[in-house]
Amino acid sequence: MIVCKFGGTSVADAAAIRRLIAIVAARAGERPLVVVSALAGITDGLLGLAAPVHAGDAEALDGAIDALVRRHESVAGVLPGAEPAVETVRADAESLRSSLSAAFGRRLRPAEMDALAGHGELWSSRLVAGAMHGAGVPSAWADIRPIMVTDDRFGRATPYVQVLNNRARECLRPLLEDELIPVTQGFIGATADGVPTTLGRGGSDFTAALLGAALGAARVEIWTDVDGLMTADPRIVPGARTLSAAGYEEAAELATFGAKVLHPATAMPLVRAGIPIVVLNSTRPELRGTTIEPAAELERMGDSPIRSISWKRGITVINVRAPRMLGEYGFLRAMFEVFERHEVVVDVLASGEVSVSLTVEDRSRLDPVVRELSELGEVRTDDGRAIVSVVGIGLRGTPGLASRIFRAVQPANVEVISQGASAINMTFVVREDDGPDVVRRLHDEFFGAG
Repeated sequence: MIVCKFGGTSVADAAAIRRLIAIVAARAGERPLVVVSALAGITDGLLGLAAPVHAGDAEALDGAIDALVRRHESVAGVLPGAEPAVETVRADAESLRSSLSAAFGRRLRPAEMDALAGHGELWSSRLVAGAMHGAGVPSAWADIRPIMVTDDRFGRATPYVQVLNNRARECLRPLLEDELIPVTQGFIGATADGVPTTLGRGGSDFTAALLGAALGAARVEIWTDVDGLMTADPRIVPGARTLSAAGYEEAAELATFGAKVLHPATAMPLVRAGIPIVVLNSTRPELRGTTIEPAAELERMGDSPIRSISWKRGITVINVRAPRMLGEYGFLRAMFEVFERHEVVVDVLASGEVSVSLTVEDRSRLDPVVRELSELGEVRTDDGRAIVSVVGIGLRGTPGLASRIFRAVQPANVEVISQGASAINMTFVVREDDGPDVVRRLHDEFFGAG
């Protein structure tokens, strides 16, 4: 069997869902399991309902919910077989309206936000399953929540893998054996008590990988809106080229530092089982895409070991200067305990004798972090930054490569530099406004302008 995961742009409208059905039907003999995200933009729309709830604005809440329902009605209206699914969406939306109205005047709690965000996947999977049935493709809607059992860290829940493995085999394998195509949801789960959770944005990839590992899939296909992993973001570099193959570590580095084709955690469940991931373009399914596997034969993409350049915007640099850290032990432990207490993820770290610079993407808990770090030393934050990561094979062992990189980056100012222990990436920080030009200049230098 195989797993086919379709992201939000691959279920954006009726035309996209028709393409999805054709892709899945062509793979029917391989017993596919389908994992879908919410329709493009729906999750943001759902999370946006928190604002009128807090403001107690019934009119705004009604208008926003009605718009979400109409979006699904418009898609289902031209897909035979999908109309019954809309009745479920409408009923669910009314229940949602009632529960949110009861919370007027206060901020929604993290558990309520997770429950709110998960409706998009539930609705889209109903539409897709109905449309597949209407197109003559035997399918069965499957609720992932009793299968994807997680802890209660709302917004970034961690699945209990052994429970997931057992329940996936109990609930999904019989459908596959009956030659039905299960259609289920990415991104969402539930606690052991049935309280809805989410795996974090981009968690649909992770869901697909977990299910692929649990069911012993021959491969996991990630269907998106680009041709695969590429030498750069094609929206910034139109001449970017597709990597035909990549290793797990390489793909994880690219995902961590901004390549939005894959969720960074996607490969983790598949590494031990040796299950390949194939990244494909749902608008051009005839293309080969990128195959990610342990024994991938990595081709050179230019005249150097560099294979791809990724970037991530919306970064804050935190600089901590503490002369007392010179010759003292325990300072870094104390500093990172602050980030651990507030559950803030650090992306890039550079350390000197009396100072440390690091980057964070999530600013929601930044103020208390800065307050606690100020007890350790002088703290300065710089907003509006971007991380640029150059990924390749054996970068550390290539003489002159760093100087070539930084010549190409000029005239942009490089603020923080870090090289991964794996020696496959070099990462640095620039101003966010400089990011696209830096990526383009690096791509021109190492892959050519075409």
